Amino acid sequence: MEADPYKTPTTAPSSPQAIGISGPYGAFRDNGTLQTILVSLLVIDAMMSIFTSGVLNLLDIQQQNRDAYWLTDEPSKLDNLISLASGIHVLFIIVLMILFFVWVNRSCKNGWLLDGPRMKTTPGWAVGYYFIPILMLWKPFTALKEIRSASYGSDTALRAILPLWWTFWLISSFLNNNIFGRYMNSDNQESYLMACKLDLVSVPIDVIHNYLAIALITGITLAQQRRAEYWMK
Repeated sequence: MEADPYKTPTTAPSSPQAIGISGPYGAFRDNGTLQTILVSLLVIDAMMSIFTSGVLNLLDIQQQNRDAYWLTDEPSKLDNLISLASGIHVLFIIVLMILFFVWVNRSCKNGWLLDGPRMKTTPGWAVGYYFIPILMLWKPFTALKEIRSASYGSDTALRAILPLWWTFWLISSFLNNNIFGRYMNSDNQESYLMACKLDLVSVPIDVIHNYLAIALITGITLAQQRRAEYWMK
């Protein structure tokens, strides 16, 4: 029976060599397929951000500044396209986040298998911290640092990518929450246009964040596969 993912194991293995390919949270999980799916979705998400928050948003700003737009109460074709594209993008992001959390959980379990002494965060909390106010500002980052170190057997791997990814994660999360709130509470053209302009600013931030996430996910997944193959020899 697999260990409780929220409970720290009473004893951590000193190395996978002593336990074959099974650790305190079960057997090694090959995340290669999940990595491929996540990379593909992150690339698509970046393109969707460019289209919805970039192209369509820029057209919307131009539309808002035309007097003819305000002479009718009916939504324009662009309004309908923006609503459809935004709704699809939101659903897409939800699916992407669920798969990312699955990857974090599985990678954390692998971390306990590959190099238990480097791990403190349990698989359950590696995901749970993302949903706890205040703690979500740094605990997910420390959990991924542990996963990184256990995966590579080194505290120096991904030295630049990991903190950069986390910085852009925080900026992107704060900015997008702010934009969403402005859209929902906009009661005049000026406040709506301000939300649109901030939405444009978010595009390069989201794209950079996604490509840093690709580097992080790919690096950790491949490192875990290499170490697992070594211990299986």
